[in-house]
Amino acid sequence: MGIRSKLRIAQVLASRGEGGRELAPLLLASGLHRKKAQASIWADPDSFLGQKAAQEGLLTQAFRFRGYCHPRGIGEIRRALEREQPDVIHLHHTQDLWAVVPALALSGWRGPLVLSKHVASAIKKKDFFHNRLYRRVDLMLSCSEFVRQNVLETCSVPPEKVLTAFMPVDTNEFRFEAGIRKKLRSSWGWDRNEVIGMVSRITPRKGLELFLKSAAKLLTQRPQTRFVVVGKGLPKENWYSEMLMTLRRSLGLEDKFIFQGYVPSVSGFLSSMDLVVHMAEAESFGMAVTEAAACQRPVIVRRGGGLAEILEDGPGKTQGGLVLDTDDPQEWAASMERVLGSKALLAKFGRETRKIASRFSLEPWVDRHLQWYHQLLDGKRPTP
Repeated sequence: MGIRSKLRIAQVLASRGEGGRELAPLLLASGLHRKKAQASIWADPDSFLGQKAAQEGLLTQAFRFRGYCHPRGIGEIRRALEREQPDVIHLHHTQDLWAVVPALALSGWRGPLVLSKHVASAIKKKDFFHNRLYRRVDLMLSCSEFVRQNVLETCSVPPEKVLTAFMPVDTNEFRFEAGIRKKLRSSWGWDRNEVIGMVSRITPRKGLELFLKSAAKLLTQRPQTRFVVVGKGLPKENWYSEMLMTLRRSLGLEDKFIFQGYVPSVSGFLSSMDLVVHMAEAESFGMAVTEAAACQRPVIVRRGGGLAEILEDGPGKTQGGLVLDTDDPQEWAASMERVLGSKALLAKFGRETRKIASRFSLEPWVDRHLQWYHQLLDGKRPTP
């Protein structure tokens, strides 16, 4: 396969969120630059993604979501196409198809269109209009096998057009950091305690009530254990944060369970943990789990969505931690006690997390995307 010089890739996402979907185009654009491709980011300049792209010096084009089939958004994309003339356009949100596909038709641009699916859909999108949009997509990339199956069930897309591209972890950024571990644990006054942590947005269905209730159960067996959650909530969901504070108070956990909010180094936070948990009901993937593995932390996750795929290494075999299929706080407490109480199990999981980090490392992920782009440009069907 011949390598084109200065391949031009437009990463497009109008979302104003701050999750894995918004990190994906940043990671990909940065990786493509290292591979000598020209990658631009088309985003809302005031969004998390737009601001990060500007900070990192990535070429950007203003693109805001103003509603479905909004003429101004379509015009922004059309002008950007004429100015930048990308070889490939890569979208990271289905809703952006409503502006991008009409703009492509109006401009006459006929290059490959790639769409990454970072979140499973709860509704079927097989109506006439969605069918027209998806017909223009040349390749759909799902962040997990769970999301791939969801795409096939909810969208009118041929199976051969849907591949899995697990979200990566940057092992240069995420690694065990002993210095930050010592500093953070000291700041909490927990130098001699066992600490269990979770990285999560403060929003319903992430399993935060389950974490609180499991913590209360575990403390009856291991009173020296402490607990921390890192992550922010949305202003419109302040009611949920207040509910969690009420539950924490009722369980007597106010001095043992911290909601830390923002931390400058997630890698340092994860390094500070003795065990990391993720209790979401149905996460599409779970970047925090691969990041914990890169920091050599054992992990316990809840089966549902794509979380279990990270730890599963073949049928019935897990590595780096445990997979639980329960919302019973007593069972979670027993599993956390089992891991923390066994030096041999902690050492085994610690060794296995390196394999997990290798499976999901950033550079091979970028290389696979380059392979897919070139296959599309050469008129070939993309292969896993």
